[in-house]
Amino acid sequence: MRSATLFALFLLSALTFYPPSITAQPVFDGNGNVVKNGGRFYIKPRLFGAGGGIERARTGDEESPLSVVQSPFETDPGQPWIIRSMLRTAFLPEGRVSISYEYVQLGNSVESNEWIAVPGQPEGTVVKTGYPNSVSGFFIMTRASSDNTYKFSFCSNGGTCSDVGVVNDEAGNRILAITQEPFEFFLTQLPSDASK
Repeated sequence: MRSATLFALFLLSALTFYPPSITAQPVFDGNGNVVKNGGRFYIKPRLFGAGGGIERARTGDEESPLSVVQSPFETDPGQPWIIRSMLRTAFLPEGRVSISYEYVQLGNSVESNEWIAVPGQPEGTVVKTGYPNSVSGFFIMTRASSDNTYKFSFCSNGGTCSDVGVVNDEAGNRILAITQEPFEFFLTQLPSDASK
């Protein structure tokens, strides 16, 4: 009982003197506005002419769109993604995030709508949703440059983090994968009634 009391006091003092919601750096959209935690966003490439936004697609022998890809068309904003922080803040802070889409029942094969890292693919470890075999770990979002551009990294539970970039598969799909070259992007926040 004494150890539980001491642990509770330690947590209380740690959160009082170093609250994460105060020290966390907010994420900004492409226009410089602080974005909402749990908001819906288009994820668009930083460089003009580098393709379109991020979306789901069916690649290889998938029966439903489980792969996370970049649209090849500059004018395509991609699909809306929900980005949430593990911290309970009104704004989205840099750090550990969950990226998902609004759930639509696609059949029995879809187990989750959140991004996961799947090893053993021809392109290496790739980003998918609803896939059965994944690496234990999580995604983080950090600033990529001085302007309002960011990048995702995947951190395995073993402690190794690597950037998320874009690689081409045999069919020419631009698949998000764990690489050494990050995909730098900016966010466009959607109004609550926007959909694609």
